[in-house]
Amino acid sequence: MHAHSLILPLFHTSTEGCDGVLGSGSVIDKCGVCGGRENSCRKVTGSFQNVTVPLGYHKILDIPPGATFINITERRASPNYLAMRSGTGASVVNGRWAVDPPGEYQAGGTTFTYTRPRAQAEGEEEKGESLRAPGPTTTQLQLYSQYFNIPVSPLSYLFIVLFSSSLYLFPNVYLFPPPFLSFLICLYDNLFLSSLPGPLTVSVEDPPPAPPPISVPSFPSSSSTSVFSPPSSDRWTPERSRSRGSAPNRNARIPPRTDLPPDTQPPFVWRRGGLTECSASCGKGYQNRVILCINRHTDEEVPERKCDSAAKPGPEEEPCNTHPCPPFWEASSWSECSVSCGPGVQQRQLQCRQSFGNRSTMVHPQRCANLTPLESTQKCQLGLCSHWEVGSDWSTCSVDCGVGRRTRSVRCISDQGSVVNEKECNSRARPQGSEECNMGPCVTNWYFTDWSNTCSAQCGPGVQRREVLCLTRGGVREGGGGGDCVGEKPAEMKACNGGPCVPTTMWYSSPWTQCNVPCGNGTQRRDIICVQKMGNDFTVTPASQCAHLDKPAAVQECEMEECEPQWFTTEWSACSRSCGKGLQMREVRCLTPDKKHSHECDFNTKPEQEQICNTIPCSPQVTDENCRDRRHNCVMVVQARLCVYSYYKTACCASCTQSAQRAKRH
Repeated sequence: MHAHSLILPLFHTSTEGCDGVLGSGSVIDKCGVCGGRENSCRKVTGSFQNVTVPLGYHKILDIPPGATFINITERRASPNYLAMRSGTGASVVNGRWAVDPPGEYQAGGTTFTYTRPRAQAEGEEEKGESLRAPGPTTTQLQLYSQYFNIPVSPLSYLFIVLFSSSLYLFPNVYLFPPPFLSFLICLYDNLFLSSLPGPLTVSVEDPPPAPPPISVPSFPSSSSTSVFSPPSSDRWTPERSRSRGSAPNRNARIPPRTDLPPDTQPPFVWRRGGLTECSASCGKGYQNRVILCINRHTDEEVPERKCDSAAKPGPEEEPCNTHPCPPFWEASSWSECSVSCGPGVQQRQLQCRQSFGNRSTMVHPQRCANLTPLESTQKCQLGLCSHWEVGSDWSTCSVDCGVGRRTRSVRCISDQGSVVNEKECNSRARPQGSEECNMGPCVTNWYFTDWSNTCSAQCGPGVQRREVLCLTRGGVREGGGGGDCVGEKPAEMKACNGGPCVPTTMWYSSPWTQCNVPCGNGTQRRDIICVQKMGNDFTVTPASQCAHLDKPAAVQECEMEECEPQWFTTEWSACSRSCGKGLQMREVRCLTPDKKHSHECDFNTKPEQEQICNTIPCSPQVTDENCRDRRHNCVMVVQARLCVYSYYKTACCASCTQSAQRAKRH
């Protein structure tokens, strides 16, 4: 292995190279490296063939960090949409079931140009969507396609990836000339790469070895054939290849600087140490490189204040534990119940997810196929709907024997417990309200009760009674002449004797009369007479015959409801006019039971204090001053038609004259 000495030649031209040095002649190669030889990158291409997949987002591939000249294109137009999101799950283009307009979108440290085809001329095939970016990308990006159960249009992709991942640690690494670039790679390998998991071979003089194939995830489908065609890998070979038998020198030493005196080199320098613990156990975590202040001569760690703080390298974050985490089912919240009352169903969405670092992302459900699935539906009931309720037990059968019917109460009850119209309940679920009942075969025969306990006469001859029935078919009760019963009807009466009758005297009391007052305290009366009883016969006898007996009271006090104030009125006054509508007046007072004035009477029942009287129209005035009524009852004379007599005609001259004038007008 040959070491490169850093000798800066002199140039006499004024042309500035990509490295910022006049006359260097350095240009950026196809790998994006200033002064590169196009041997530090590889071109990754591939295509996504026609296939029909379910509705939703489906992953196509991962675009790694450091990718340049990115070009993803649909070969022909389709109703599907390209979609992209960052490695953290944030949407870049066409995420969350939304379609973004064409334009420029920032992602992964570069600018993606999203185009959508326009209508083409007739006969020209319409082009599909595309995503293009110059790169390089600084983080991993994920390419998706949003499907609508329509066969996918063929899709092609292309991007260029640098070999050495260590180049991403230096933001402006592409600006260094090739010799210094090789020096940086060797320096990084000797100082820092010893703690990284897995081997990494870097040679200063020789070009780097061929990188492993780029891993492109296969899309899950129902068949075993991947929907991706195998990606082709085009590598720009170096101008000088490594000699056969040589191996990369991992222990290459950095040539010491000879252009500075030894005593001018600082004794304390910053050095990168080991890595911190990984932030995630799976799914790609991150760990930081520890920066230590070291005594250059003794390699011992010293306090950081002894090193130049301005020269301290920035924090470095490296991925770790990139193996995928096991998938798991994630359930959303339960939906509302499908019905407002009664038994219903709740649903929730299930997603198969997988964690990558501190975030989780949705993956294809087939990855969770071996896990116990969660329930996506469950029963629910917010409350009772209107329902049937049996309100009573069965009634007795309608017949005593044979086949009859019995009934019971069936009601429709709301969820509030009130009785509602039967239309609000399910008629198919209504319990029976009536049914047949069988009381056994009917036997036609005479049935009778026991004899009464007492004789009809307290003394002397009397009778005892009982009820006799004939039960015919159907259970109809008949107490007549026997109906269909066989044999003679049993006797309903029999003779009895209460013993010899002895006359007895007693006071007889009539019922009490009503209370003599409508309210308050009053009295009631009744008649008391002495009677003689002989058997069932009563005879009134003188009161002296009952003198030896205690005579019942003939008067007793009675108490009605409490008296309240009531309205009292006077007689109506005389009418104010004899004709032509007069007015009568009377006084109305509210008095208490002890006849004192009160204001507690009900004014809704107050009698009228005024009324209209003598509504007969008055006739024109009589001009003769001597013609006047000399009696007060002339109105009645006119009504009785007595004006034809000379006496009344003179005594009631005015009224009779007015009556005659009215008769002429009519």
